[in-house]
Amino acid sequence: MLWFAEYGANGIGRFDPKTGAMKEWQLPTPWDKPYDVVKAKDGEIWTGSMLTDRVARLDPKTDRITEYQLPRSTNIRRVFVDDRGSRPVLWVGSNHGASIVKVEPLD
Repeated sequence: MLWFAEYGANGIGRFDPKTGAMKEWQLPTPWDKPYDVVKAKDGEIWTGSMLTDRVARLDPKTDRITEYQLPRSTNIRRVFVDDRGSRPVLWVGSNHGASIVKVEPLD
């Protein structure tokens, strides 16, 4: 599967090269503008917003998207999931804050 961010369409897309099937998920917050996506070993898909200071997690089995509001302005370009532990941890760069943000969901 090829996962990709849909910056202009405000969503996440998946392309299956074996079948040619395409599926898209619209992010719930207007103007999220995802730039990058990454798949965790648990099958969930993570992305970060360039404009709304949020990160989003997609469960493609249920089509549920959970968004997390970050505490300050970020402008996220790249996302990385460290899934070596029992739960995935999301790391994103904060272009506006000159910092790295660690997101550890509790659910």
